[in-house]
Amino acid sequence: MSLLKNYFTRTIFFIIGDAAAIFLASLMSYLIINSVSDFAYSYPTISSIAIILLSITFLGSFKMYQVSWRFTSLRELMMIVNSLAVSSLIYLVFLFSTSALTIFHVSYIALVFIQSILYIGAFRISKRMSKEVLKKPYLKKRAIIFGAGNAGDQIMRDITRHRHWNLNIIAIFDDSEKLHGLSMHGVLIKGDRRQMYQFLRYNDVDELIIAIPSLSKPELKTVIKKVKSITPNLEVKVLPSFHLLSDDPVGVKNIREISIDDILGREPAKIDLELIRSSLMGKTVLITGAGGSIGREIVRQCASLDAKKLIALDIDETEVFYIQKEFQNSNKCVVPCVANILDEERIDMLFENEKPDVIFHAAAYKHVPMMEVFPDEAVKVNVEGTRVLASLACKHEVDKFVLISTDKAVNPTNIMGATKRIAEEICLSYNELCLTKFISVRFGNVLGSRGSVVPIFIDQIRNGGPITITHPEVKRYFMTIPESVLLVMQAGEMGSGGEVFVLDMGEPVKILDMAKQLIQLHGLKPDKDIDIEFIGLRPGEKMYEELLQAEEGVLSTNHKLIHKAICGKKLSNNELDIMVAKLKREMKYNNHEAIRKIIKQLVPTYTFNGEINGLSSKEGALNQLADQE
Repeated sequence: MSLLKNYFTRTIFFIIGDAAAIFLASLMSYLIINSVSDFAYSYPTISSIAIILLSITFLGSFKMYQVSWRFTSLRELMMIVNSLAVSSLIYLVFLFSTSALTIFHVSYIALVFIQSILYIGAFRISKRMSKEVLKKPYLKKRAIIFGAGNAGDQIMRDITRHRHWNLNIIAIFDDSEKLHGLSMHGVLIKGDRRQMYQFLRYNDVDELIIAIPSLSKPELKTVIKKVKSITPNLEVKVLPSFHLLSDDPVGVKNIREISIDDILGREPAKIDLELIRSSLMGKTVLITGAGGSIGREIVRQCASLDAKKLIALDIDETEVFYIQKEFQNSNKCVVPCVANILDEERIDMLFENEKPDVIFHAAAYKHVPMMEVFPDEAVKVNVEGTRVLASLACKHEVDKFVLISTDKAVNPTNIMGATKRIAEEICLSYNELCLTKFISVRFGNVLGSRGSVVPIFIDQIRNGGPITITHPEVKRYFMTIPESVLLVMQAGEMGSGGEVFVLDMGEPVKILDMAKQLIQLHGLKPDKDIDIEFIGLRPGEKMYEELLQAEEGVLSTNHKLIHKAICGKKLSNNELDIMVAKLKREMKYNNHEAIRKIIKQLVPTYTFNGEINGLSSKEGALNQLADQE
């Protein structure tokens, strides 16, 4: 009822404002004509009233009384022009049909039309001018909250307690009918999400805070799509569901901009944090590739789950510095380490000094097209690096070794996937040589990681497009970084040695659909504001990724999202050493074709097409990669 009353009051306000603007235009037009004419005309009262009534009618039919005052734009100004043009033409036709049309009427109506555009346009854009051009720094954002539960209550308390958040909450909405009509910290709970959509149509709102961490992704996606269709420029912020992993009080600091991982993929996995905590508590954990997206998240999660000491190892000193800076004021023992996993002597000394109990091996080359150009580097890091770490883990009797593998290791069509499959084979072979439990975990792409399509798409949107996609039908599995890491850690805890675990990635996502959703999240329209171009598959890329080899089956585990692949080692440790030695020999001669053939012997399901798309030189291949990026 209050929304209906608000809409009625707002409409009357705009009708009066528009009528006043048109009357002023008619008065000024009459004065202008009389000042330049040799004749003294009387004020055309009937014509003035007729134009006002016609203009108000057509402004209403063009839905100008449903447009938010704050968000008036060029589109709305064009609607004003169209409305006034139609009303003026209709009145001129009426005068002509009644033989009452004179030169005075033509001049008068033309001047009224031009000045009405100026006056109504100025009236309509005045709110936006005051907000954006004449805006003062102390003006607060007008915000609404969706969610009147515990999270919403805590956010309201935080806003009330700390004025620096610069938020003025003007309404709260919740789907629970028993809360409607009540108030929270002096702000009325006006209704459910349908009332919220109506409120957004007829009120100036700067920001929507979705304070329901348990809201499902399909529901969240529906809410965002609806509010963006009403007010595309509305800031939408959410309280992420992964905040529930923490015991800290909820506050404004926890809300963040909506992102693609909030609406893409399945519901967050249920993780047994206590089980993982018990497996890490009091232990020294080594994370290789700690500067990468997955490695850094492993460091964070291990720190929050009470590991005694964390050794953050990466070859990139800048990333190691950022990790050290992140934890410098905490009570967590995070030891930075800049080292190359291929430096066996250096890593041996590290193992001797730090005595790690658990290793998460995330260091790897992962960029598929780039590794097609530099297969020798992929072999060095992904194969030889894993062998170095595995042999030293055995030597120093590390309790557990968890390899971060990939879905691209399945029926690989690229060097990156094939070398990760060999890394899995190395872990299987070393598992029988010592007490160390070797475990591999395969999963797909993670949202927001370095090299992921999401940051690339966002940069392309910010630059005005176009978004470039390899193929309209290409699909990939996606998972959020925290979810994938926690599932890896739980799989590592479950493993007793010699397993290859496969994470259930849900349904594959069309990259084209994801690109369109990203464009819409930025308040834009696909193929209108931002173009989408298809550039063709890059070297080594598949249309679809697989998580299990065709000859493999799968066993269920006590976690519905973690499966165990039925696969045993195919080569003994000695046979692997001989093949890896052959790879190293060919690497010295930079013989990429021979490297691929040896990899084919190690991974029979690996397929490749000789030189990259017929390019005979590294320079040519690099040029193609640069063009396709």
